[in-house]
Amino acid sequence: MSRRPPAPRKAAAVFALHGEAAFDPTWAPVLTRAAIAVAILLGVALLVMVFGPHRIGDYFTETDFYGGYAEGARAIQHGQLDPSRYGVVGPVYDLALALAGGVVRDLFLAAELLSVLCAVAGVLLWFRLLSRRVDARLGFLAVLFLVTNGTLLRYGYSVTTDALAFALQALALMLLLVHARPRAALLAGAVAALAFLTRYSALALLPAGLVALLAGGTHQESRGRAALRFVAGFALPVVPWILYSLAHGGTFASQLHHNIAYDVFARSKGIPWDDYQKLMQPQFKSLADVIAKDPGAVARRELFNLWDHLRLDARMLLGWPVAIAALAGVALAAWDGALRRLWPLWLALALGFLVLVPVFYSERYSLPLLPFYAALAAAGFASPRLALALRRGPIPALKPLLALVPLAMAAQASARLQARVVDQLPVEVLDCARTLRAEARPGDRVIARKPHIAFHGGVEPVPFPFTTTLADLADYARAQRVRWLYFSWPEAELRPDYFYLLDTTGVVPGLAVRAASAGHPGILYEIGPAFGTAPDWFANDTLKAVHTARARLLVNPRDARALFTLGYVARAQGRYDEARDDLERAARIKPDDLTLAVLLGDVYLLENDPRRATDAYRQALSLDPGNVAAQVGMGWAALAAQQPEQAARLWRSTIPHTRDGAALTKMVELYHALGDGAAEADARAALARLAGAKP
Repeated sequence: MSRRPPAPRKAAAVFALHGEAAFDPTWAPVLTRAAIAVAILLGVALLVMVFGPHRIGDYFTETDFYGGYAEGARAIQHGQLDPSRYGVVGPVYDLALALAGGVVRDLFLAAELLSVLCAVAGVLLWFRLLSRRVDARLGFLAVLFLVTNGTLLRYGYSVTTDALAFALQALALMLLLVHARPRAALLAGAVAALAFLTRYSALALLPAGLVALLAGGTHQESRGRAALRFVAGFALPVVPWILYSLAHGGTFASQLHHNIAYDVFARSKGIPWDDYQKLMQPQFKSLADVIAKDPGAVARRELFNLWDHLRLDARMLLGWPVAIAALAGVALAAWDGALRRLWPLWLALALGFLVLVPVFYSERYSLPLLPFYAALAAAGFASPRLALALRRGPIPALKPLLALVPLAMAAQASARLQARVVDQLPVEVLDCARTLRAEARPGDRVIARKPHIAFHGGVEPVPFPFTTTLADLADYARAQRVRWLYFSWPEAELRPDYFYLLDTTGVVPGLAVRAASAGHPGILYEIGPAFGTAPDWFANDTLKAVHTARARLLVNPRDARALFTLGYVARAQGRYDEARDDLERAARIKPDDLTLAVLLGDVYLLENDPRRATDAYRQALSLDPGNVAAQVGMGWAALAAQQPEQAARLWRSTIPHTRDGAALTKMVELYHALGDGAAEADARAALARLAGAKP
């Protein structure tokens, strides 16, 4: 009797601990075309932002464009290059912007398009580097991790130096680590120098490149000569720039030590940058001054930053899903040898990270590190180790598909970031800038906290001074020969003594409203001769509080304190409907505010709504069971609800404590009517004490 052969088993996917899924080189052209397509899509997405919502730079990193880069580029276009401008960043960005501005006359648009071009070029350069050093699968996956990163996308359309520095760093490393011709080392050094003269933190490329060349981490045949060429290439732009700077009054002084001082002595204590500039910056002339002030504090902060910057890179630059993928990639890349083949990159990563440790953290500063992290995240999914395998053998495409999980999460985080960035853009400036440009005369100047209004309005910016009174502000305006004053939420939050200027119902002598934005508050005032005279309503604390509260609500509609102020004043002036609306809004924001709950109960009583008054007083008593005002209010609510016995019970314990004459008078009447002689006597005695205590 013959035996029936066993039925074939269904193939089941398992993790093959020692399985290999080697890369098939015939896929390289396909992945190359795919990487180019992804980079093009990135460019399209960036252009959508440029010609869509990104009509103006933000009030944070992009302020440097309005306050420096645009002015520097214009000066270069007129044949002027001032070395004193470049204490924090080098001149290359201004030079590139000046060239771009020769093609696109609108410098803001030129800066945006320059960032788009550099972001796309940087992504493609990293693909070439990684695919040539390892394989196209690693390069393509790294590209995906780059283009889904929110920080890269955000600075790929911004008017900052970051995208240019990103592209120059990528080009320098690609020339150094991919090409074998002798001139490649020279070109790599020159491009590294340009990256350094764009952002000084790129100095890390110099030692990283030298070690890579001398230790055989490149394809150069003659290590020593290649190192000399690299240094010579680095010197080609740097040395002439130094000589030019010295010849034109420049020095070797840098202002970067203020970043360190701010991080150690201000930011770590919650002190904002404006306060640091005003109160602390003058005492720090150099890095030596920073260290001398408190060497221990400096050392402790730097040791803390070593760990904290790495943690923040994982959380803010990458996001935890990609950070975990990068950590797994370290192990798998070490196992399959990719880590060793790319060791010059990890050296550059380490040096680039250490350069940033002394300054306060920003994911923007860490953007040059992103491609290294992306390569590590890609390495885990591109590695032939731990390939997902079927019984019939490993299938190379399965494990890389798992990268879709962190990639999708990164893309979602990027979308949220871009939405937040767009929401914070000061588009209100553009409304006022149109009026300013139409009405400005040659030589006009505008006082503003940020220079955006001046750039878009076509006038000269004047910083908002550290003053606290209208008279001082007016004196400053006259001394600076200023015709215009722009006041919006940054001015209000950083100069709160002038908050009321956002409320145009509070007329200020010498300030004529010429434009007011819809949505986010922004007011353009024309300054007249009477500016500096205090308005009549300054003498009335209530009116001043009202104008300030209205202004605060324009900045933050959920400002419970401002709503309480308006509700309190409206109640005192007999506008009960208005008071109720303001106080109810405030109560929804701060339900645990005792004073607010009592006042809201009083307003409900005045509107003859005892049920809601009782609810408000109960809320107050839940916060403070012994609150006399709420207990007295509960009694009034009971009377309004035709419940005199209930009112009597509620009021009995409050008689010795209340200082409300009207309430005590009513208690006397109530207890007399109810025949409660003892309570009536106590109420009369309390009323007599209250009358005797009054002068």
